[in-house]
Amino acid sequence: MDYEEQYDRIYRYCYYKLKQREMAEDITQETFLRFFGKKEYQEGEHPMKVMYTIAKNLCTDEFRKKKYMFLEDVKEEEVLQNKGPEDDIVNAGALRLAMEKLDDVSREVLFFRFVNQESFAVIGEMYHLSRYAVYRKYQKALKILRRELEK
Repeated sequence: MDYEEQYDRIYRYCYYKLKQREMAEDITQETFLRFFGKKEYQEGEHPMKVMYTIAKNLCTDEFRKKKYMFLEDVKEEEVLQNKGPEDDIVNAGALRLAMEKLDDVSREVLFFRFVNQESFAVIGEMYHLSRYAVYRKYQKALKILRRELEK
């Protein structure tokens, strides 16, 4: 397993959940410390499932402690970093609003599929669903997003 690539994936997931760079870095490091701290995690069949589960639990703990918002408005720094035309900012805001129409699992399925490019099988392992059930959830989420974005 390429741990550098996996580190990036876990970091993106933590950033997606917490929306804070420093906290996402800390949680990512803690995830890897816990993963490498137990030999049975490394020897298991599905190491990515284990890492995502550790990261999700740590993000949830942090959310409870600090009461972060998962879906916040577009931050000023994100707007300043966006070097595209103004339409990109409007589209990003519209996408965030459309994503709010989805349940947490559907949002995460889309995240894992589009951002981290995980297979339906890996996503299914994390949620104890079949690949087909994840695919159906993915298709339904896309349909909702299309409908919301067309409005």
